[in-house]
Amino acid sequence: MKRFKTIDKDHWWITAHTSDRERAGVFVPLELARRDGDFSRVRTVVWAWYRRECGRTDLSVSAKLIMWALCERWRYETWSSHDAISYYAKMTGVNRKTSGRAMTELIEKEVVWCVLEGEQKRLRKSQPGGKKHFLLVGLVDLL
Repeated sequence: MKRFKTIDKDHWWITAHTSDRERAGVFVPLELARRDGDFSRVRTVVWAWYRRECGRTDLSVSAKLIMWALCERWRYETWSSHDAISYYAKMTGVNRKTSGRAMTELIEKEVVWCVLEGEQKRLRKSQPGGKKHFLLVGLVDLL
């Protein structure tokens, strides 16, 4: 398992700098990412985040299913979920277009952020090209 001993430019959301951007609950402090043996506690918090967000009435059922898939595939190594949307579609049994719309809904309502690895770029919707990571907004705040 990869541990972040130093700042990794590919995973730019794991940072040592404190700023107003961290208030969004997306940017992970480096000291939090470096901790060993924290996996089970963090996974518990990921599911607590899911239960909190799943109670929202402004999200569609397909968006909640995709949100479940994101939590299921969330990785401690990158503090993100980075599978293809078509994989989430297969995982949940919804159509590929439906899963794409659901992911766009989650991004627009700022439940998740879609970012590119290696580029400090936040996408407004998932697009082809580049390795995308889906970050759970507010997860760091729960820790």
